Amino acid sequence: MEDMKASAEKLRAEADYAEQIARSATAAQKRELYERLAVHFRRLAGDIEKVMADRAG
Repeated sequence: MEDMKASAEKLRAEADYAEQIARSATAAQKRELYERLAVHFRRLAGDIEKVMADRAG
């Protein structure tokens, strides 16, 4: 379970980093890509956390 928690935390950190890149991007295409990546990473982290909650409960 700890490895799943670590994975979710890593994905959330990646999402934060992707958002940071998106904010600093000057090209619209690059900004949109990193915004989509941030959403995707957050969704994956949420999925992992849901599985953890289902196993715990």
